[in-house]
Amino acid sequence: MKTKRLTIFLLFFASQVIASDDLNGTNLFCEEHNLFVTYNFLDNKRYQTTNYFLVHFDIGIREGTYGYLNNPRYLYLKADKKLVIYNKLNKTDNEKNWKKKVVEVPKLDYYLDTEDLYITFSPGKHSMIKSSCKLFDGTADELRESSLKKYLKNFDNDN
Repeated sequence: MKTKRLTIFLLFFASQVIASDDLNGTNLFCEEHNLFVTYNFLDNKRYQTTNYFLVHFDIGIREGTYGYLNNPRYLYLKADKKLVIYNKLNKTDNEKNWKKKVVEVPKLDYYLDTEDLYITFSPGKHSMIKSSCKLFDGTADELRESSLKKYLKNFDNDN
């Protein structure tokens, strides 16, 4: 019973934090198929997302803007077109040796379901879920370090 109450409290707390107008300092860690994604809300309208591609040694970073729709449950995430990709050529490369390239990609706009912490393709209960997220209790730098550690651990098991 205590676990259920704690879960309900945490879900309520998460929805209250995300429902705030200014998400500055809010960080999310999300998981998708073959991908870890983080969202760092930089101020009251800009965010940065980092994609950790689990198939290749690629990390993609892009920024965008966000805003609320008529339905405050959903947050509109509008990504910029430029995606900065860092490629790790060898497992032993440290970050200083990763190759960097900037590519123009189609805008990929998504929606954050602030109640269930899902990234969806369109606002609404019946939209396909792109990823499930968790609030990260820490700074953007701590989230980056934690995600990078988890990401690199994924490749440690490869031969």
